[in-house]
Amino acid sequence: MSKLKSQEEMFAYSKTLSVIPAEDLANLLVASKIKVPSYIHRFVLRETIYPKVFANALYQTYTDELKYRLRGYHDYSIYLLDKLISDYNLDFDAAKYKEIFFDILFLNADQYGIKEHFISELDKLKYKYAVDFETITYGNFMNSFGKLFYEPSGYLDGVKLQILKDIMIHSSTLGDLRGLGEKYGVKVPRRINKTQLIQILAKRFRLSDQEIVLLDDKSVLELEIYAKEKGFSISIDLKKSDMVEFIVYSLGLYHQEVVKDAHDYNVPLAVDLDSVKIEEITFAANDQDIPVVPLEEAVVPPQKEPETPKVEEPQPLLPTPVVVEPQPAILEEEVATPTAPEPQKPPLKESRKESRKEPVLEKQPDIVPAEPAVAKPQPTPEPELALRPLFTEGSKNYSEEERALLDEKINLIIKKYQRKRRQKAFWTVFWIVIGVAILGFVAFAYVTYATTGSLPWGIPVFWE
Repeated sequence: MSKLKSQEEMFAYSKTLSVIPAEDLANLLVASKIKVPSYIHRFVLRETIYPKVFANALYQTYTDELKYRLRGYHDYSIYLLDKLISDYNLDFDAAKYKEIFFDILFLNADQYGIKEHFISELDKLKYKYAVDFETITYGNFMNSFGKLFYEPSGYLDGVKLQILKDIMIHSSTLGDLRGLGEKYGVKVPRRINKTQLIQILAKRFRLSDQEIVLLDDKSVLELEIYAKEKGFSISIDLKKSDMVEFIVYSLGLYHQEVVKDAHDYNVPLAVDLDSVKIEEITFAANDQDIPVVPLEEAVVPPQKEPETPKVEEPQPLLPTPVVVEPQPAILEEEVATPTAPEPQKPPLKESRKESRKEPVLEKQPDIVPAEPAVAKPQPTPEPELALRPLFTEGSKNYSEEERALLDEKINLIIKKYQRKRRQKAFWTVFWIVIGVAILGFVAFAYVTYATTGSLPWGIPVFWE
């Protein structure tokens, strides 16, 4: 772009483009085949409405809860930004949005392939209109500009999947999360069933069909413990984190390659002295967030395609990928182990197949003491613990995590029971009071009639 030689010239030129209507600008960008990732729209929108959201007069009307959530404003998703505009009827500064948008566009001209021809077309549009800025609502503006944006791989609602859950837990309400789901065509329930829980675990941990069969035999409590042992907390009663997980699962966004954001964001942003300054929160990826394909893996595999077959790629997160036999035979390993000379994985498979022919589970306590020397090496394949039943008949040797989860479930049951008892007691007392009042009134009326020959308060004697 020979016409715009320096950043100062770029930024000054962007200001002059604010007079062009949004529809004409969008049509030119579409004709020039310029598409912009959603996270750029999120950045521009966030900076455009910042002075409105944090205006001192409006900020003082916010609840303490909203002020707390606004500490994560820097990473707000597009849905949350849109909701602020609609909830508080914020004026949309289209001229400011266009200026910041073109600052980003020109500063990253090489990425978008912007040439002199595009600048010439902008000049034609600029001189076609008067100096007055366009007044337009945000909804109408997005009707024109919305067609320019796309969601890149590894993002949802303009936010990286790596930090999405942490952001949404801190910055949104349960209603916000349901609204986010509706935006993308996902109806978020209050709770999920066992089948849905297994499907989420299967997608998140890339489980094979045989491992899914093993999970089918577990109870919901065992499934939650299974997930917790793998470093992931989830419940069938959906909390905020579980709701985000359900949305991502429903949209099929697990294990996506993350597109690298190579944009330069060093654009001039006006400072509004009337805006409230807040302490911002920095969000970071953690093991509870949505699993994605690391950037190194996303870039390297295409260069080594002949050497790394794609068939093995879906299994990096499995603790023991080769141990995938059905659940019913796992408890019989210790019975079949004397036939295998070494506790290696291939012999384990064979022993499971043989144990199906001789289901002698009840005799296990008699067989194990008979050959202690052979049975001793069996506990070595520790990774299989994640796939074994967590509770066996007659076993009460629970781990601390299992006990904690059991206590949590028991406490919930107790609370529900106590709540029902309180409700029952309240209605019992209520009806007793009503009954006593009625009986008291009848007795009073009888005494009054017996002494005076008339009912109290001038009530007519209807039986005479």
